[in-house]
Amino acid sequence: MRALTLIIAFILIGCTENQALRNPYLVEASFDTQIDTRLPLYSELQQIGVTVTLPSNLGGIQGIHLTQVGIDSFRAFEVACPNHEPNSCSATVAEGTSARCSCPDDLSYSLFTGQLLNRQGENVLFDLKEYSVRKEGPLIYVFN
Repeated sequence: MRALTLIIAFILIGCTENQALRNPYLVEASFDTQIDTRLPLYSELQQIGVTVTLPSNLGGIQGIHLTQVGIDSFRAFEVACPNHEPNSCSATVAEGTSARCSCPDDLSYSLFTGQLLNRQGENVLFDLKEYSVRKEGPLIYVFN
């Protein structure tokens, strides 16, 4: 009897609707890019807290913000503002440890966590889209 109760409990727990809300503005970009931190263009990535913005031809929808967030620890986020359809004002601009959306609503995001920093009311607003990062020696691989 106890086994039957446990099985029913697992079934009920597994049936809950706890799905993440998908961002309707950003498509899934498939890419795999390699950055060599020995090159002058990317040498700043050897310092914690420094962000380098990669152009869209290297990956992402409108490019990638790549930040060293700790010793040999990196985070990569989409440049396109996650709360706007990609357009002329929807690219975020890296400013220190945050990225600001160029659109008039002036949304700001952390480049360490990707979180929206100035959430407005109870509206559904999305955080930055994150990409996978792997470091091997002086090479950093960013992919999705």
